[in-house]
Formats: sequence, structure tokens, C-alpha cells
Amino acid sequence: ELESDEKHHLARKLGMLFQQGALFDTMTTLENVEFPIREHYDLPEEEVYEHAKELLTKVNLGDSFDKKPSQLSGGMQRRLGIARALALNPEVIFYDDPVAGQDPIQSDQVSTLMMEFKKKNNSTLIVTTSNMRVAYKIADRIFMLIDQEIIEAGTPEQTKNHKDPRIQQFIHGDLNGPIQIK
Repeated sequence: ELESDEKHHLARKLGMLFQQGALFDTMTTLENVEFPIREHYDLPEEEVYEHAKELLTKVNLGDSFDKKPSQLSGGMQRRLGIARALALNPEVIFYDDPVAGQDPIQSDQVSTLMMEFKKKNNSTLIVTTSNMRVAYKIADRIFMLIDQEIIEAGTPEQTKNHKDPRIQQFIHGDLNGPIQIK
């Protein structure tokens, strides 16, 4: 079992966006982002507030500081989860379908934010998505799970030109092909 200091160190290194949000319903958006910062860092309240405010503004929730998650749309809840996942400046971030419920403009904004954070902090992103536009934008390497088989499709360019007909069927959204809908 990990000691308390090891748990805090590990938590600062890993960020996670859960598919269902895992937000604190009784806290405001601001409090949801401030919470992990307070748990893992001994910072003055003004710094905690400013960091949380900056993250919420970056995910386009700057006017929703006092709202509870239940008062937000599904897409807004998703962006709140992203802000909270980034709160500790983690080295590795797991995103479970980060653009689900987002319109194309918001998806692009979220993808851009993820890339900016990755570049700024030299972070590793591990992302699950079925949105190939997002995958092409943010991925260095793409892996696909097809019929319980993990296939390394390669870089975005290699994926677009991959010879496996299952990959081509998926990325083009074709109904006819080797992948059968059950």
C-alpha cells in the first residue's frame, strides 16, 4: 500500500477525465476545480482561486463559477471535468472521450486546449475517442480497438492511408465492410 506522500505525488502526476464526469454535485464549478488544488498543494487561497478561474475561463466556463454541475449542460460538465483534470498540471492525462456532447466548435476548442497543455507541460495524453477529426488533431500515434483487437494504426497520416479495411471502414463511417454492427 502506498504511503500518504506517495499517493499525493502520484495524484499530482496523473489527471483523469471520466466519461461520466465524476463531479461533486454539491460544489460549484469553481469549487470543483479548486478542490484537487487544495488537497495536494499548500497554496494561498488567492493562488488557488486564480488558477481555478484561469482553467475555467480556458474551457469557456468563465461565466459559470457559481453554478452547480446539475445547472450545466452535458458539454459544459465535460469541460468542467477537463478543467479539474488539468488543475494539478499532471504529467500524464487520461481522457475518456473528451469531446462527447460537444458541438464541432467546442470540440475544436477543447482539442486545442488539450494540445496547448500538452506542449506547455510536456505531458502525455492518453485519449479514447471515436471522433477521428479530434484523433487526427491531437494524436502522435493512433491505436484502434476493433473486435477486441488492438491495432496500431500509426501516425494520423499513416492511419488515413492504412491498408487494413477495418480501419478504413471505421474512419470513413462506411456501413458495408468487414466490421459488422451487432
